[in-house]
Amino acid sequence: MKKLIVTTIALVAFATASVSAIDAHGSAFGNFAIAKASGQGKGTLGSGVGIADNATSVVGWFNYGLSEYVDGRVKIGILDPDNGDSKVTLGADIRYQFWDIGDIIKRPFDMAFGGLFEYVDYDFGSVWQFGGQAIGSYPFKLSNGTTISPYGRFNIRLEGYSSEKGGSDTKLKFGLNGGVAWEASPTINVYGEFQIDGNDGIFLGIDFGVL
Repeated sequence: MKKLIVTTIALVAFATASVSAIDAHGSAFGNFAIAKASGQGKGTLGSGVGIADNATSVVGWFNYGLSEYVDGRVKIGILDPDNGDSKVTLGADIRYQFWDIGDIIKRPFDMAFGGLFEYVDYDFGSVWQFGGQAIGSYPFKLSNGTTISPYGRFNIRLEGYSSEKGGSDTKLKFGLNGGVAWEASPTINVYGEFQIDGNDGIFLGIDFGVL
């Protein structure tokens, strides 16, 4: 039943995002996060690469446990669009885990809600994104003692465009990320995911516990 619920949610989100994310700028950072919070005072450093249809990106992030169930993350990356004019892009997100499969009241999967922000300044103008996100994941213990967690993220956001010539526009956009996180050790996580949000592609990453 748990697997059926997770699969159903993923399929609904996939269908919605596939229709709605056309012509969006999309994220340079991917998701690289499961729903489970890292824990208060715990910090991780991570890096990843995105190979997508609008741009290739190389990114890094620092995630910090603000409380037992709240994580905050700051991100920086290099975005290389099709025209080859590489730009620095900045981002941040926050997530609050409100479902935990290990709670006294059993839940079908871990789930978190939160917000996200991204900004990049091109020669012709700037693009910013601000919105909310929902992340669901479920951990499976493997026979070798490691954990693998399929996850999905659905986001709804405003994308704003500001031209150097004075024009501007803001649109409502949607996006989906789906992938797998492998906890290779207590301090190392490896990620592989796909993204559909206008910058459609494959994202690979790794993070390390530093606090």
